[in-house]
Amino acid sequence: MRPTAHDISFSLFGFPTSIQPFFWLIAVVIAALHVGPIDDNMPFWIAKLLLGMAGVLLAVLVHELGHAFSFRHLFKTPCEIILHGFGGAAVPLQHSPQHYGFRGAVARSFLAFSGPLAGFVLAFLMLALFQMTQSDRVSLFGFFLWWTAAISIFWGILNLLPIYPMDGGHIAREIFVFSSPRRGVEFSLIFSMMFAALLAVLALRYNEIFIAFIFGYFAYMNYQDLSFRSFRR
Repeated sequence: MRPTAHDISFSLFGFPTSIQPFFWLIAVVIAALHVGPIDDNMPFWIAKLLLGMAGVLLAVLVHELGHAFSFRHLFKTPCEIILHGFGGAAVPLQHSPQHYGFRGAVARSFLAFSGPLAGFVLAFLMLALFQMTQSDRVSLFGFFLWWTAAISIFWGILNLLPIYPMDGGHIAREIFVFSSPRRGVEFSLIFSMMFAALLAVLALRYNEIFIAFIFGYFAYMNYQDLSFRSFRR
């Protein structure tokens, strides 16, 4: 997704950064589902909702900064950060230099892992501050620390699932391609498609319709990519 005229745009650590309107909608939904129904203390509920949105923003932004710094230092490639309705992306602004063989596979795998890693570091810092300040989840400050840590851990684990185009899918692809240079991409798409379809079925079994839709969509994307590659071959 490319930046639009309706985005909030700024520079962060030298990276052009854009937040698209749909991101705020998803952040509101995620925060509202956790905060729960409106109670008698409306100002407190609104403050908690805004802090929940801030936690989502911080978790996703730090995740993408992990990728962006890896692009800058590992591949000497400038990039921009875009936060959108499906999370975020660190998009290179020019063609990255190629690294081949085992070293290249490790570098690209670390590039994919650097986003979840940054999120886990953020979660550790938030939980450490939560303990140091002896906070609790009832207070606004304690809620913000705990919630940001929780969403950072969840977002990192979710992205490490071996489903393309998530981070874990990129890592799995590197493993498949290194093991089978000629058909590694095809094998990775088959594995990713089957894994996503399995999670979609499990989500349906537990009536998690939204999650089932997301994984079903990923399975379909991988099927389309696999069909296109088979057609070209």
